[in-house]
Amino acid sequence: MKLWQIIAVVGIGIAYGVVEPGRFTYALGHATLYVFLPPLLFEAAWNLNYKAILRQWPAIATLAGPGVVLTALIVAGALAVVRVPLGPALLAGAILSATDPIAVVAVFRRIRVPKTLATIVECESLFNDAVAVMLYRIVLATLALGTVGGGAIGRVVLQSAGGALGGVAVGVAMAFVAARVLKGRGHVALQILTTSIVAYGAYFAADALLLSGIFASIAGGIALRYYERKWITLSIADDVNRFWDLAALVANVLVFFLVGAALQVGDLAREPAFVIAALAAIAVSRVVVAGLLLPSGYPREWLDVIRIAGMRGALSLALALALPPGVPYRQAIVDATFAVALATLAASSLTVARVVRRANRALERPSLAQ
Repeated sequence: MKLWQIIAVVGIGIAYGVVEPGRFTYALGHATLYVFLPPLLFEAAWNLNYKAILRQWPAIATLAGPGVVLTALIVAGALAVVRVPLGPALLAGAILSATDPIAVVAVFRRIRVPKTLATIVECESLFNDAVAVMLYRIVLATLALGTVGGGAIGRVVLQSAGGALGGVAVGVAMAFVAARVLKGRGHVALQILTTSIVAYGAYFAADALLLSGIFASIAGGIALRYYERKWITLSIADDVNRFWDLAALVANVLVFFLVGAALQVGDLAREPAFVIAALAAIAVSRVVVAGLLLPSGYPREWLDVIRIAGMRGALSLALALALPPGVPYRQAIVDATFAVALATLAASSLTVARVVRRANRALERPSLAQ
């Protein structure tokens, strides 16, 4: 989808939400997490190049690891300024640290972007969500215990890393089994069914084990495509590609419609200080996080693309809406998440084409050339 098409679908959803307010609010949270997210993550990972990921892994890991934690802390710090307690502030930070892989990948598929830059941004948008979800779950559990402190934050980082590694293991294992099933079999229906089982099966298996379902689906997609290219050589992979392209398009349209339909525009001004602090923190955090790559020698124009590509959307909204009713500042977090999602989508729609054109004109260094 092109960015203007995303904005248009969200706009249609907003119009529907005015007529039928709140009708799809519940559906957005649960459908995003358990219906749309697994196949969208798998499809995006299926189209990634394994070797390109390895070449750019230091940058990807920096953005998706320390970058997520840093974003959450910046948001929490900004909310502390407006007297939000540490627990809810960290929870909002975890929710808002998740960039929207659906929006980022949809936009980058339609814009000519240097391959190395596209790999970094798309992988960041995929992998950082796994870390963000783990942060969200652990901070939420810590709040339930009634204690938030330095020790709890340290455990968040360690458990996030363990959950990510465990999710990767589940995804790779399921991809290996699927590859064995597909080896020597050329039926389109079987290949589509098997890849669908990997997309959903890895996600739900990891989730049941309290690991990262997001990392599991991503790892399953990358690993299965690796086996397809290097080992089993699916004879009709083009048919599988077309199926996943269509499935991703349909899922994208439905997700962005639900985002718009669930939005209650009138509620955004209910907690103005909270919302403004969150918006300011996200703007600052993208500049700071992109700056983590400065020592790596990437062109500054590329860092501008990384900053503007930090769109928030369906996943952050789903996490906010899934908060239990008794969580302090729940409604303020939901309102701020909607405001940040709208603001980042609008900012990207106004600037992404210009920023990408500058990145395309930037001379790539020999080590980055494709």
